[in-house]
Amino acid sequence: MIVTKPAIIFDLSEVYLRGLLGTHELISDEIGKDVSMDALNIPEQELLFSGKISEEDFWLSVLKRNSWSLSVGRLKSLVRYNFREILGTRDILEALSSRGYNLALLSVHAKEWVDYLEDKFDYHKLFNTISYSYYPGATAKPDPLSYKNILLEMCVTSDNAIFIDDRDINVISARDAGIYAIKFQSPEQLILDLEIRGVLI
Repeated sequence: MIVTKPAIIFDLSEVYLRGLLGTHELISDEIGKDVSMDALNIPEQELLFSGKISEEDFWLSVLKRNSWSLSVGRLKSLVRYNFREILGTRDILEALSSRGYNLALLSVHAKEWVDYLEDKFDYHKLFNTISYSYYPGATAKPDPLSYKNILLEMCVTSDNAIFIDDRDINVISARDAGIYAIKFQSPEQLILDLEIRGVLI
């Protein structure tokens, strides 16, 4: 009997690296008062992630809604400062890649940020398949179509795939699509959860 290695689909933000989450704390330090993530989770964020508006337009909308005494340029700098690797995840990706696993990246993200991240961290070369929410015709998580499309691109079925994400809504929707899904909490926990599925790091 031939055992086929499962395809493994990773989220990007809060799994491989810190994303927008945490930028609100940097903004709080800048303006001297507490800022919640709600200040950044505005309707224009979805437009940014779908490629319908630029990063500049997004930050202008944030400033208009919150009346902060910050420039767009400063906000761009703060979010990029916040983008940092989660120590340990890259080691997992490199180990899986070296063992011949079919790896994919399924991410809801902004094009300008991805351009910066791929240049700085060079992580994209570890994946066989990549799908960002701003790609033409892409469907963003948690839409079931996003999982169907990435599986088609990888040429695998849902019962031979593992999905890793930090958000409950995405984990649940992936499971509803028939994919074994792991909620990411830490690289150490991920190693243990992968071992349960027979994936040894």
